[in-house]
Amino acid sequence: MVLLDANVLIYYLDETSDNHVLTIDLLQELIDDDEQLVTSHHIIEEVLYIFSRVDPSIDLTRIVEKISKLPNLILAEPSPSIDFAMRYAQLSEKLEAGVNDALILQLVLDAGITKIFTFDKKLQKDALTLNIEQIT
Repeated sequence: MVLLDANVLIYYLDETSDNHVLTIDLLQELIDDDEQLVTSHHIIEEVLYIFSRVDPSIDLTRIVEKISKLPNLILAEPSPSIDFAMRYAQLSEKLEAGVNDALILQLVLDAGITKIFTFDKKLQKDALTLNIEQIT
């Protein structure tokens, strides 16, 4: 299973991005290898927020529809228990990571996701600390 970070989804959607072609190529390799692609409502919310900040008139439904076209994409969500928040707060402190990154990493750990695809260098570094494989 490979978690797709928000920046990957943004580069996938934004054909003007410098990382668009690389993102498409790497996603295609994952799809060809029958990797289970994973994201979360939290990550999709981040994508929608960023696109809506750039263009307030953007069709957010269309963005979600495009994301939904990724083959083998499922959503992993945290436990509904407050314990999840406690774990990512502790992870944030332990790694000296931002809360959002810690939330994503805790979700990866809890869901048994073994790989992460992100262009965020700090998140990559923190994932490596936790022995989470990188897609590059």
